Amino acid sequence: MSENERLIAEIEEEILNDGESEEEVFDEEKEAEKRKKAEALWEAIQNGETKNISQKVASILNRFDETRNSDIALMIKYWQIFENHSGTSVGHEDLFKLERLTTIARARAKIQNEFKLFLSTSEKVRRARKELSEVEAEYQIATKPELPIIHIYADETGKTDDYLIVGSFWVLENTRHGQIKTQMVDWINEKKTGHRSFPSEFHFKEFKNDGSQMELYKEFINTVIRNGDSISFKAIGVNKRKIRREAQKGLLEELYYQLLRLGVNHEIKTGRIALPKQISYVKDLEGNESRFLIEQMSQKIIDNLKTHYENNLRLNSYLPLDSRVERYLQVADLFTASINRIINFQPNNKNRNAKDALADYILSLTNLQIIKLDAENFQDITEVKTENDMAVLYLFN
Repeated sequence: MSENERLIAEIEEEILNDGESEEEVFDEEKEAEKRKKAEALWEAIQNGETKNISQKVASILNRFDETRNSDIALMIKYWQIFENHSGTSVGHEDLFKLERLTTIARARAKIQNEFKLFLSTSEKVRRARKELSEVEAEYQIATKPELPIIHIYADETGKTDDYLIVGSFWVLENTRHGQIKTQMVDWINEKKTGHRSFPSEFHFKEFKNDGSQMELYKEFINTVIRNGDSISFKAIGVNKRKIRREAQKGLLEELYYQLLRLGVNHEIKTGRIALPKQISYVKDLEGNESRFLIEQMSQKIIDNLKTHYENNLRLNSYLPLDSRVERYLQVADLFTASINRIINFQPNNKNRNAKDALADYILSLTNLQIIKLDAENFQDITEVKTENDMAVLYLFN
């Protein structure tokens, strides 16, 4: 049994044997274990695994965001998708065959409360879930269609430099998300055969200065770039020296949201997407982001999206993940680090090596367009005219 399978089995056992999840006093070891379980469940969902209750419930919460607000609607979707229930009525005998509401609700509670995945989209539900009791409202939620997902994978750099930068890799269509990942995994499996020094992770920091890995890294990024019809790259950078001291508090979290907003507006303007959509936002894990910090950031994004887009753009999930378990985060790392190389590193370092050549290759391949803006306005700009569909850096200086 693999580590992920062990973690999923533990989740399943907890759901079947425990009651409603409860928030407990912060414990670092328990937090680390819950992060591992959240990652394992997330990876299973991304791979389309629906072997047990936790995976099935998470799959529905991922695909149908309104089911996060209603256990009844969640149960109905569960019955329809996984137990072949059809029609608008349930016979007495069926109740003994179909999965029970209590089990489905326990799974939902653990996924949302403990793992901070697929949080409720309604503030009313977050405050008091039992308030949502009208039959008509439940029925409308249960019959809503699946909302298309935009996948964003983001990384950050430059914390100790002049420019703080958040870069990201976007997959604009959910079906293409799986197809591109399959192409990437197939290429990795093919190349790993007979290659002693194949990287366990494609990470800019681990790239050798002598250039001996150059062709591998180029091929890796090319497996993604050739799908240009359904992907894009977005980055935002702010010169910390050019903004007021009070604006620097919470700057990184603000950049994550502003990147999302500018990126969505850019994709709408170029006609590559149309609302409504939901956003799956995965970032590279930095340190020990607790469940409290994850929920705090999720809530910030949910509230801001509500303000700017009403119900037309919603947060599917916000999750810090270790880049070792998510190849798309490695793509985001290479793009973000390449920007950092030319913006923060090269101006202060005259010597050049293979890392500079790799950065130049990636940014040239993506045809990066750099748009320079006033640093004092980075929170207020909503739309910027761009000429490039593939890659844009909004640089506030």
